Amino acid sequence: MVFFGCSTAAKAEDVTQKTVYTLSFSGIKIADAAFNTEVKDGDYTIQADIKAAGIGSLFSDIAVGVKAQGVWQNGGPESRHFFLKYRDGDYARDYAAEFSRKRVIGSTITPDPGPRGDDWVDVRSSHLRNVIDPISALLLPPSPNPCQGSIAIFDGETRLNLELASAGSRPFSTKGFSGRAVGCAIRFKPIAGYERKDDDIEYLANSRELVVWFALNDELNIYAPVMAKIPLKIGQLTIYASQFGV
Repeated sequence: MVFFGCSTAAKAEDVTQKTVYTLSFSGIKIADAAFNTEVKDGDYTIQADIKAAGIGSLFSDIAVGVKAQGVWQNGGPESRHFFLKYRDGDYARDYAAEFSRKRVIGSTITPDPGPRGDDWVDVRSSHLRNVIDPISALLLPPSPNPCQGSIAIFDGETRLNLELASAGSRPFSTKGFSGRAVGCAIRFKPIAGYERKDDDIEYLANSRELVVWFALNDELNIYAPVMAKIPLKIGQLTIYASQFGV
């Protein structure tokens, strides 16, 4: 399982915000995603529901619920708990991971997926150091060039790196924000917890077209995503913030 998400906080003050995203596939709206962020006493919680919307019957049975919790330390988020509930018709799978000091100390998948095939790349203990959950991962510190370096992610099953490079800037306006957004060209690099011959993962790993645009949330003093274009084998997934940090 590989998951992308977004939005949280950087200051110790208590804050409650909501960011709403529209997901479109090849120009057709397929889902809405509402991310609710709360920061209280130095702890943060991000809770989101992604539900099918519009007409795209290909995705109409998919529903995703996600929750990330942690502390804001040394100017950045530090994961403590991550939960993801995935439903696609009769298919149900729950993922959970627990973190301490940037290390994964436990994870579960329910129901148990059972024995893996020969193509499966096992997650080793060395893969689970200096990592963050996928929701907190896309929170970039305020700097002249936030799009740099590599982010190590564990989502309960898959360990991956996101390698960032600057892709310029552009004007962006939506409810709650008007200004410039910075673009990050992102290279997706699977590390472990996936099948070597997975066509979708291989396609994404070889793509040079994955770009995520970030805007500075003044109240939280952090860059968070406002738009993304994710190439898939069957088309392009576009994510757009119709409401940002309100």
